[in-house]
Amino acid sequence: MDNVFYEKNLYRILQGRLRLVLGGLVLYVYEPDAELIEESYDIYDESYKQAYFRGCYLKKDLINILVENDLWNPFYEKESKKLADQIEDLKADVYHSFYDKRKVKSLKIQIRNKERLMTDYVMKKHVLDHTSCEGVASFARSIWLISQTTKLKDGSSYTWDKFPISVVMDHYSSEQLDPKTIRKIARTDPWRTMWYAGKKNINIFEKPAYQLTKDQLALCSYSNMYDNVHESQDAPSEKVIEDDDCLDGWFIVQRRKYKKDKKQQEIDDMITNPKIKNSQEVFVVARDQEAANEIYALNNHGAKATVHNRRQAIENADGEQISFTKFHDVRQDMVTQSHQQQMSKIRGGR
Repeated sequence: MDNVFYEKNLYRILQGRLRLVLGGLVLYVYEPDAELIEESYDIYDESYKQAYFRGCYLKKDLINILVENDLWNPFYEKESKKLADQIEDLKADVYHSFYDKRKVKSLKIQIRNKERLMTDYVMKKHVLDHTSCEGVASFARSIWLISQTTKLKDGSSYTWDKFPISVVMDHYSSEQLDPKTIRKIARTDPWRTMWYAGKKNINIFEKPAYQLTKDQLALCSYSNMYDNVHESQDAPSEKVIEDDDCLDGWFIVQRRKYKKDKKQQEIDDMITNPKIKNSQEVFVVARDQEAANEIYALNNHGAKATVHNRRQAIENADGEQISFTKFHDVRQDMVTQSHQQQMSKIRGGR
């Protein structure tokens, strides 16, 4: 997409409304203010009650219906979490491999495929939401908000004589800005210059934060994010910052490094006895599997190999007890210690 697309959407965000051209009719759909939002929940509550007494299901009860009709499976929940973890790993790989264009291209294809699969799982889980009490109430609230915020160019309310409200709602939904577009706007001019001017006490939106639209808030949030990246001691290159997947990967790598360092510090604080701290092996009890994985990650490659080899030895023992001294690494250490003792005796005898 060219710069005109992003600049056009920037000024849409600044105006705080969506301009729709339907045939020869121009309509403006404004973002609701705090007063309208508060009032809209009265519409929600009333519609919820009506739906409930009509016998509509509650949202929490829909899962059972989905499972009974083979539309949803609890397995999908686990798969979604697994996909989220895989996408994180792939984005970290994109950051580490940023200058390998061919590899990055392949990684990005994998990311998009997994994101689409995650979206499929989400859609499967929520396919019946619109039939629930919550879904009916949310739809009624949305219709009411659109009816209250759709105006003609002169600011007067539209009377819905030419186009039904459903048409405007469809256009409004399809024209929502995605995070990728807002991120691009946040890191480029002319917004970047406006943002820096705003930080010098020049009010861009001229209203308090609670009155900002969701797109305005998102734009400010991303702008602040990019400021923090540039100010970081480990700030990546500008080319990395311009690539969303790569920058996400940088955030993931930084978060993992921080988490690992914090866990290492926690382990060091637990081991206060010098005899324990200087031991060849230290065993730490984990509260759950996630904590166990974090502790395991603190081991170096050699220690991880030792754990792997011992696990294999236990599995190969086929349920029989195996002595600690039977582990391959322990036997090697015993041989090495014996050899060192013999050498010490030889040197001492000279």
